[in-house]
Amino acid sequence: MKKVVLLITILFVSVISTACINNLAVQELNNKAKEYMANGETEKAICRLRSSIDLDTSIFETHYNLGVALIENKEYAEAQSALQNAIKLKPEFADSYYSLAVAFENEASDIINGVNKEADEDAVSDDDSSNDTKADKKKELTESDKTKIVEYYNSAVDNYNKYLVKQTDAKDKDKILSQIDYLNSEIKKYNTDRNTSLNSSAVSTTKESPVLE
Repeated sequence: MKKVVLLITILFVSVISTACINNLAVQELNNKAKEYMANGETEKAICRLRSSIDLDTSIFETHYNLGVALIENKEYAEAQSALQNAIKLKPEFADSYYSLAVAFENEASDIINGVNKEADEDAVSDDDSSNDTKADKKKELTESDKTKIVEYYNSAVDNYNKYLVKQTDAKDKDKILSQIDYLNSEIKKYNTDRNTSLNSSAVSTTKESPVLE
């Protein structure tokens, strides 16, 4: 499964300048981070943004920009934390919810793709094995994996909806609604798989033990 294609462009936001010395330093660090991002130097951008937060934790723009950079760097769990901090500081900023939804959705995709990648690697290492043996070694999502996927997809849907509420004139509203429909269908699929597995497990444990004579 491919990671979600961004429906809108996630961009850095500029820090509003004030006379505060710390704020000016924060603004400079954010601007430098933006330059690094433009040059594809994401790690350096993240480093500058973390330094900016060390100077002042109250600047919404820094938390939001850090979340954007972490998404770019595929560090989705940390991105979620940064964006949640941004939302606490400025809950009316719609793009924070959209970016947070992307972070949750891509983290779910990482779980799915991680299992598929392991299966592909095993297939390559066992290329001399029979097809039957390869099929036996095929990786499958665990029940824990499925639970996490459902959790992340639900969080993504929740934040996409919050984005649409905040951004009433969203240009990509139809595409986002389509993505929400897709995620809801995936949630239903994984929930069905989990319920089926649980029921099968329950049946196997309730079978009568053979009576010894």
